[in-house]
Amino acid sequence: KMKIMIAYPPIETEKGVPLLSQNRQFQYFNEPTYIYPMVPASAATLLKKARYEVIWSDGIAEEKTYSDWLEEVKKESPDLIAMETKTPVVKRHWQIIEEIKDINPGIKTVLTGDHVTALPEESMEKSKVDFILTGGDYDFLLLNLVKFLEGKVSLEPGIWHRESKRVKNTGRFLTNHDLNSSPFIDRELTKWWLYSEKNGNYKKTPGTYIMAGRDCWWHRCSFCSWTTLYPNFRVRKPENLLDEIGYLLENYPLKEIFDDTGTFPRGK
Repeated sequence: KMKIMIAYPPIETEKGVPLLSQNRQFQYFNEPTYIYPMVPASAATLLKKARYEVIWSDGIAEEKTYSDWLEEVKKESPDLIAMETKTPVVKRHWQIIEEIKDINPGIKTVLTGDHVTALPEESMEKSKVDFILTGGDYDFLLLNLVKFLEGKVSLEPGIWHRESKRVKNTGRFLTNHDLNSSPFIDRELTKWWLYSEKNGNYKKTPGTYIMAGRDCWWHRCSFCSWTTLYPNFRVRKPENLLDEIGYLLENYPLKEIFDDTGTFPRGK
C-alpha cells in the first residue's frame, strides 16, 4: 500500500506565521495561529480508512524548522506528498517541490487549494508538481488519485497531470460528493491538539473544528477566495453532524466546537 504525506511545510519568513491551512484569506500573524484544516484532515481520514499509510505533517503548526521538515521527508520517504497552497506562497511551494524531487525524484507531489484551482496551468508549467487537484472536494479527489496510481480506478474530473511530458486534465471539477459518506475526522491521526489552543476564533480552549457544509450560498464576499472552490452549497444531514458532535464531547476534553462552514443555511 502507498504511503501518503499530507503536509504544510514550514515557511520561514520575518513576516510572521503564515495562516495557510483552511483559510479563506491568506495572512501572516505575529502571534502563532493554527486553524484545523478540515478538508485535508478529511483526506487523511479517507485514505486511512482505505488502508493506506498516512502521515500528517503540519510543519507550521508543529513549529518545525524547514530543515527538520525536510529531514522528516527523507526519513519517511512517502510515495506521495500533498500540499495546500495559496497565492502569496505558491512560488515557495514550487521551490519546495524542487527540493523534494532532489531528495527523491520518485516522490509524487500534489498541489491543492484556491490558487491552483484558478490557475492550474501556471503551476504545471513553472514547477515540477506531478498533479493538481482543483476544486474544494480535494479530499475525495486525493483518494481517487491514489487509487488511480494503483491502477484501480480512472481519474475523476478536476485533476491535472502529466503524460509523456504533456500537461493534461480531466475537465472541470465537480463538487457533487456526498458529505454524509465521509467518516468522522480521525482526530488522533490529524493531531487535533495542534489546533486546540492557539486560535483566536475560540472563546474557550481547548477547542476543535467541524465542517457542516461546503461552503457558502452567499458567494459575494470580496475578501473570500473560496468561491472558486465551492460553486454550489451542500450541507451534511443534521443527524450526521450531531453524531459527530456527540462523539467529540464524549471522547475529547473540549470546551468549544467551531463550525468552519462559510455560512449557515438560509431559511426557506
